[in-house]
Amino acid sequence: MKYFNRLAMGTCYYPEHWDESLWLNDLQRMLKAGIGTIRIAEFAWNKFENEEGVFTFDFFDRFLDVVEQTDMKVIFCTPTATPPAWLTQKYPEVLQADQDGHIFYHGCRRHYNYNAPVYLEKTRIIVEELAQHYADRKCIVGWQIDNELNCQIGEFFSEADSAAFRVFLKEKYGTLNKLNEAWGTVFWNQTYTDWSQIYLPRHTPHNTSNPHLKLDSLRFYSESCISYCKLHYDILKKHLPKNVFVTTQGLFPHVNYNRLHDEALDFLTYDSYPMFGLSDEGGNRLKDRKWSMELARIRGAGNEFGIMEQQSGPGGWYNRRFMPTPKPGQIRLWTYQSVANGADYISYFRWRTCTFGTEIYWHGILNYDNQDNRRLQEITDIGREFEKLSDLAGKTYQAKVAILYDYDNEWDGETDVWHGPLRKYSNAGLFQALQESHVPFNYVTVSPNLRAADLKAYEVVFAPHMTIMDPGLAECMKEYVKGGGILIAGARTGYKDRNGRCPMDIMPIGMTDLFGMEIRDFTALNAESPYAYASLGDKKLYMPFFHDLLTPVADTCETVAVYSEDFYKGTPAIVKNQYGKGQAWYFGAAFDCETVKELLKTLGVESLIKDLAEVPPCCEISIREGDGKAYLFVLNYTGDTVELELKKEMRNALTDEKVSGAYKLDAYGVLILEV
Repeated sequence: MKYFNRLAMGTCYYPEHWDESLWLNDLQRMLKAGIGTIRIAEFAWNKFENEEGVFTFDFFDRFLDVVEQTDMKVIFCTPTATPPAWLTQKYPEVLQADQDGHIFYHGCRRHYNYNAPVYLEKTRIIVEELAQHYADRKCIVGWQIDNELNCQIGEFFSEADSAAFRVFLKEKYGTLNKLNEAWGTVFWNQTYTDWSQIYLPRHTPHNTSNPHLKLDSLRFYSESCISYCKLHYDILKKHLPKNVFVTTQGLFPHVNYNRLHDEALDFLTYDSYPMFGLSDEGGNRLKDRKWSMELARIRGAGNEFGIMEQQSGPGGWYNRRFMPTPKPGQIRLWTYQSVANGADYISYFRWRTCTFGTEIYWHGILNYDNQDNRRLQEITDIGREFEKLSDLAGKTYQAKVAILYDYDNEWDGETDVWHGPLRKYSNAGLFQALQESHVPFNYVTVSPNLRAADLKAYEVVFAPHMTIMDPGLAECMKEYVKGGGILIAGARTGYKDRNGRCPMDIMPIGMTDLFGMEIRDFTALNAESPYAYASLGDKKLYMPFFHDLLTPVADTCETVAVYSEDFYKGTPAIVKNQYGKGQAWYFGAAFDCETVKELLKTLGVESLIKDLAEVPPCCEISIREGDGKAYLFVLNYTGDTVELELKKEMRNALTDEKVSGAYKLDAYGVLILEV
């Protein structure tokens, strides 16, 4: 990462929560532990503007004066995530509302909406005041915009939002006639004759909104978030020195993070709480390792990224959520999980657990008693290890496989009862199969700018369930395959247009030549269907949720597997078509983990480390490479010692020892090898 030329550690600190007598000692203890950066002020609007239009900077001036007695660096925040009580009382139109129009009142956070004109103006004023006042502070190396945009609430229903939605639609469609056509409003007599009749989705019988309106509403939520973030960004960039960065955190619902990154940030950060993955919900046997899927998402949204909040203690609000304390070694494991996936900056949440308020159970490094503890010692040890890994910063995550990620299809899947469950299951199945096969992957986000050259670096590209298929994406995939790539698409590919409508055409629309087949029939499966199988030679493949029945129409199209049961027994379930120099595969169901593993074997996709080591499936591997050096990470997520076989002599980057042959990796252990 160009803003961090070495692996760096930080923590989140709230000087307004603590007596001033603690400040200097806290900073000195942090520095002793290897923590060199603090994030401050994201919930402190009143400390700058306690009454409307009256600005005072005394509190944070005093704090920064203390900071500048040390070598500590600061990430300063715009405090707009929690507008003050005087603002929401005087201007109630800034408050957010639920789908029934019920107001979310003051008392939590993120209770504002992005589109109230008065809030946009108040935001502009506070950000301008802060940027002007603090621009020259040498200790400030970066700024964070707001805090966790779209966290907790990802859909917005205030009057201001509906008014802005109408403007969004006017700009997109121009006329009501075009909007009515795009949304198919002739169905159930929904035709609009005046813009004022249009609202964001409201409760209807069975809460069944027009799906095309719903899709546009999710696009609008993203647009609102990006626009609000850009308001901050443009003001900050006008005043800040060029070497001071601007960031904010993801991932939260209904934000196109690739656009957010490109239009309103210098880079993205992520708040990583792997303990959210410890439950077995949804058959998640990867548990905290599953968090690497989120890290892959954030990596795919902008390549370089940092961690603004890395879990350091047990989690939980006073009235919801519950997570146990990290076991010895888990903070270190999770830290290197982030580093292995591409992060060069790790900031722990938080320095000391708050003794009051909603987050009294959302623990930080230190407990209420402020005493040194094992968590602080573990982080101190990580800091010493980071000093040995200076060459690692800026190295690129290596991947052999790509998964296409499309925001429109993700959002369409939220309401489509066929597409949604299929997509959710496949996202998990693909990730788990690639993880346990030690085949690292990248998410490649679909955009109008995506070109076949962006896919050329990958041996295989998965396009799971691209229900909404843009003609430009279809041409991009064809060019990739024609040039020698292997493309694998899943069920329900290519039967909707950009508005979510189903054109009268043969599926997969515009791609029958690519796959050499047509879909003339299909069926959803019951959850416990006994027919969810296909035969690949003498192997039985699990193919759940949906079956597209495939009809080859090209001589180059080869049947790979056939359905095993029901009236369509013997019908092709998986086909591959030679197209140019490459192959286009169509997989007629959801992607199950074990089935994907068989598919990878059939394709000859091998582990990235096959010549370096044998590693059990319970461990995550990754390689970061650049400037003529490469580092192999092996992370053990289990509570047991595991055995590895190192096939060549390599340098242990943490101990400087040469290692080869049999190697035992401790419970929650981390091995970093220079290869």
